[in-house]
Amino acid sequence: MEQLENRSGENPHVLSEITRLSQAQQKEELENLLYYKAKQGQDVGPILQALYYFDSKNMTKNQLEKMWTEAIKERSVFNSLQKVVITAFAILGMIALFNGWFISARSSHALILPPAAHRR
Repeated sequence: MEQLENRSGENPHVLSEITRLSQAQQKEELENLLYYKAKQGQDVGPILQALYYFDSKNMTKNQLEKMWTEAIKERSVFNSLQKVVITAFAILGMIALFNGWFISARSSHALILPPAAHRR
């Protein structure tokens, strides 16, 4: 516990060491320091504020990640639906085009042959 108390000083080397830690490690260090200071009967207000900061920052990060994944899912669904609709209209257009060609080919075939040829 002396190590934690020594870390809480204003030594720039100690502060640079603490800033190199990950957020989870910083939070763990703060929790250990909180426990130590509470056990010694010292003021734990600033440490609690720092812990609340880490918790709110983590919660905000989780909310943003959740909103981002929902937006990606919505965009993915929209893109898939858009592809289905475009494909359906392309198929309908091809059917209409081939139907038009088929009808015009039939009618032009009827115009080419004289009526006498139809009787045979």
